[in-house]
Amino acid sequence: MTIVTLTTDFGGHYAGIMKGVLKRIAPQAEVIDLTHDVEAWDVRSAAFVLLSSYKYFPDGTVHVVVVDPGVGTSRRAIAIRTRRYFFVGPDNGVLYPASEEDGVEEAFEISNPEFMLKEVSSTFQGRDVFAPAAAMIASGRPISDSGKRIDRWEGLEFWRIVGSRSADCEVVYEDRFGNLTLSLRGCDVELNGDVELVAGGRRFVAAKVRTFSDLKGGLGLLVGSAGFYEIVANRGSARSLTGARVGSRVSLEW
Repeated sequence: MTIVTLTTDFGGHYAGIMKGVLKRIAPQAEVIDLTHDVEAWDVRSAAFVLLSSYKYFPDGTVHVVVVDPGVGTSRRAIAIRTRRYFFVGPDNGVLYPASEEDGVEEAFEISNPEFMLKEVSSTFQGRDVFAPAAAMIASGRPISDSGKRIDRWEGLEFWRIVGSRSADCEVVYEDRFGNLTLSLRGCDVELNGDVELVAGGRRFVAAKVRTFSDLKGGLGLLVGSAGFYEIVANRGSARSLTGARVGSRVSLEW
């Protein structure tokens, strides 16, 4: 049994239709919803969700991501085989951080009609291209059958510059609690004590903490479960306090 994960910004019934297509072509596949709550059109957040999640699944899992503001345009549909996994989605950078981290072995443009539904919509290629392609791969069809091999695809880098006493980075994800994940990893720099940060155009002092409960008030900085620093507030919203959102630049000094 092969696992197929789904990450989209769909909400509604669209993800359910994708699952129907997957099960019709690959009834033996186990389909797991990673999330369908990515902010609409937010490729960077979707890339972070995939990066922070893919490695916790068994080898051979097919990860499908459809956050695709360029649907129906000339952007390519691609399938990537890495050291341990398969990734399927639009060529807009959303697959790049995770696939690069695991180590790309080969990549293909999905162009074989056998890997698509007979009729391909210009607005719902999650159903018509990505779900069928993932199902074919999950069924054991070689990924090389999906189309022509490609050597280049759209990159997406989480921006950060780290100095001896400062760092500049960006917000790459915000969760439902208002915690703001930064592009700065815990392994990039070890922070202790108070840190001055500029976020949302305003200056704050944040306490470096280990857990949410260690923070008695105001803003804190901790290394989250994905290994990235997060701006947090204990039972409050760092997003509301700072006004920062995904894509916002954040500067830290210590």
